[in-house]
Amino acid sequence: MAVRRITVHCVGIEDKPGSLQKFLAQSSLSGVDFLCFAAFSCGNNRGCVFVGAKEAAKFEAFAKEAGLGAQPATGFIVSGEDRVGAAAEALKGLAENNINGTAGSAMVIDGRYQMLMVVDTADAERAEALLS
Repeated sequence: MAVRRITVHCVGIEDKPGSLQKFLAQSSLSGVDFLCFAAFSCGNNRGCVFVGAKEAAKFEAFAKEAGLGAQPATGFIVSGEDRVGAAAEALKGLAENNINGTAGSAMVIDGRYQMLMVVDTADAERAEALLS
Protein backbone atom coordinates (compact mmCIF):
# COMPACT_ATOMS: atom_id res chain seq x y z
CA MET A 1 0.00 0.00 0.00
CA ALA A 2 1.32 3.44 -0.95
CA VAL A 3 0.24 6.63 0.83
CA ARG A 4 0.69 10.18 -0.47
CA ARG A 5 -0.22 13.17 1.70
CA ILE A 6 -1.73 16.12 -0.16
CA THR A 7 -3.42 19.42 0.56
CA VAL A 8 -7.13 19.25 -0.22
CA HIS A 9 -9.51 22.19 -0.47
CA CYS A 10 -13.24 22.06 0.10
CA VAL A 11 -15.24 24.35 -2.18
CA GLY A 12 -18.98 24.97 -2.17
CA ILE A 13 -20.80 25.05 -5.51
CA GLU A 14 -24.42 25.12 -6.62
CA ASP A 15 -26.03 21.71 -6.87
CA LYS A 16 -27.42 21.91 -10.39
CA PRO A 17 -26.50 20.47 -13.79
CA GLY A 18 -23.25 21.89 -15.12
CA SER A 19 -21.93 23.41 -11.88
CA LEU A 20 -19.09 20.92 -11.44
CA GLN A 21 -18.12 21.17 -15.11
CA LYS A 22 -18.11 24.97 -14.91
CA PHE A 23 -15.91 24.90 -11.79
CA LEU A 24 -13.44 22.48 -13.42
CA ALA A 25 -13.37 24.48 -16.67
CA GLN A 26 -12.76 27.78 -14.86
CA SER A 27 -9.95 26.30 -12.80
CA SER A 28 -8.32 24.80 -15.89
CA LEU A 29 -8.31 28.22 -17.57
CA SER A 30 -6.18 29.38 -14.63
CA GLY A 31 -3.78 26.48 -15.19
CA VAL A 32 -4.91 24.42 -12.21
CA ASP A 33 -4.23 20.72 -12.70
CA PHE A 34 -5.89 18.29 -10.29
CA LEU A 35 -4.63 15.05 -8.82
CA CYS A 36 -8.15 14.19 -7.71
CA PHE A 37 -11.55 15.50 -6.78
CA ALA A 38 -14.66 14.18 -5.08
CA ALA A 39 -18.01 15.97 -5.36
CA PHE A 40 -21.12 15.50 -3.25
CA SER A 41 -24.59 16.97 -2.93
CA CYS A 42 -24.98 18.66 0.47
CA GLY A 43 -28.69 19.52 0.30
CA ASN A 44 -30.41 22.89 -0.05
CA ASN A 45 -29.20 23.15 -3.67
CA ARG A 46 -25.55 23.17 -2.54
CA GLY A 47 -22.73 20.87 -3.53
CA CYS A 48 -19.32 20.30 -2.01
CA VAL A 49 -16.17 19.57 -3.99
CA PHE A 50 -12.96 18.32 -2.38
CA VAL A 51 -10.04 18.99 -4.73
CA GLY A 52 -6.40 18.06 -4.57
CA ALA A 53 -4.38 20.20 -6.96
CA LYS A 54 -0.92 19.28 -8.17
CA GLU A 55 0.13 22.77 -7.07
CA ALA A 56 -1.89 23.89 -4.03
CA ALA A 57 -0.67 27.49 -4.30
CA LYS A 58 -1.93 27.74 -7.88
CA PHE A 59 -5.35 26.51 -6.81
CA GLU A 60 -5.41 28.92 -3.86
CA ALA A 61 -4.63 31.84 -6.20
CA PHE A 62 -7.45 30.74 -8.54
CA ALA A 63 -9.90 30.35 -5.63
CA LYS A 64 -9.04 33.80 -4.27
CA GLU A 65 -9.42 35.44 -7.70
CA ALA A 66 -12.73 33.62 -8.29
CA GLY A 67 -14.04 34.59 -4.85
CA LEU A 68 -14.40 30.99 -3.73
CA GLY A 69 -14.32 30.16 -0.04
CA ALA A 70 -11.88 27.27 -0.29
CA GLN A 71 -11.29 25.60 3.07
CA PRO A 72 -8.01 23.64 3.39
CA ALA A 73 -7.87 20.14 4.78
CA THR A 74 -5.46 17.23 4.61
CA GLY A 75 -5.96 14.41 2.18
CA PHE A 76 -4.27 11.12 1.50
CA ILE A 77 -4.15 9.24 -1.74
CA VAL A 78 -3.91 5.59 -0.80
CA SER A 79 -3.25 3.03 -3.50
CA GLY A 80 -2.55 -0.64 -3.74
CA GLU A 81 -3.37 -3.98 -5.27
CA ASP A 82 -7.12 -4.55 -5.37
CA ARG A 83 -8.50 -7.38 -3.27
CA VAL A 84 -11.52 -7.99 -1.10
CA GLY A 85 -11.29 -5.85 2.06
CA ALA A 86 -8.40 -3.64 0.89
CA ALA A 87 -10.16 -0.35 1.75
CA ALA A 88 -11.40 -1.66 5.10
CA GLU A 89 -7.87 -2.73 5.99
CA ALA A 90 -6.39 0.62 4.91
CA LEU A 91 -8.85 2.56 7.07
CA LYS A 92 -8.76 0.27 10.13
CA GLY A 93 -6.10 2.29 11.96
CA LEU A 94 -8.08 5.51 11.56
CA ALA A 95 -11.24 3.86 12.91
CA GLU A 96 -9.44 2.28 15.86
CA ASN A 97 -7.88 5.62 16.77
CA ASN A 98 -11.08 7.66 16.50
CA ILE A 99 -10.02 9.68 13.44
CA ASN A 100 -13.00 10.77 11.39
CA GLY A 101 -12.84 11.06 7.64
CA THR A 102 -14.60 14.15 6.30
CA ALA A 103 -14.74 12.87 2.71
CA GLY A 104 -13.60 9.94 0.69
CA SER A 105 -13.73 8.41 -2.74
CA ALA A 106 -12.24 5.29 -4.30
CA MET A 107 -12.12 3.34 -7.52
CA VAL A 108 -10.45 0.30 -8.99
CA ILE A 109 -8.73 0.39 -12.37
CA ASP A 110 -6.82 -2.53 -13.88
CA GLY A 111 -6.55 -4.40 -10.58
CA ARG A 112 -5.32 -1.45 -8.49
CA TYR A 113 -7.33 0.75 -6.16
CA GLN A 114 -6.91 4.48 -5.65
CA MET A 115 -8.62 6.03 -2.64
CA LEU A 116 -8.84 9.65 -1.53
CA MET A 117 -9.34 10.07 2.20
CA VAL A 118 -9.78 13.55 3.70
CA VAL A 119 -9.31 14.20 7.41
CA ASP A 120 -9.38 17.28 9.59
CA THR A 121 -5.97 18.96 9.52
CA ALA A 122 -5.74 18.60 13.32
CA ASP A 123 -5.66 14.80 12.80
CA ALA A 124 -3.24 14.84 9.86
CA GLU A 125 -0.04 13.70 11.61
CA ARG A 126 -1.71 10.81 13.41
CA ALA A 127 -3.61 9.80 10.28
CA GLU A 128 -0.45 9.77 8.19
CA ALA A 129 1.33 7.57 10.70
CA LEU A 130 -1.61 5.16 10.84
CA LEU A 131 -2.04 4.96 7.07
CA SER A 132 1.65 4.47 6.30
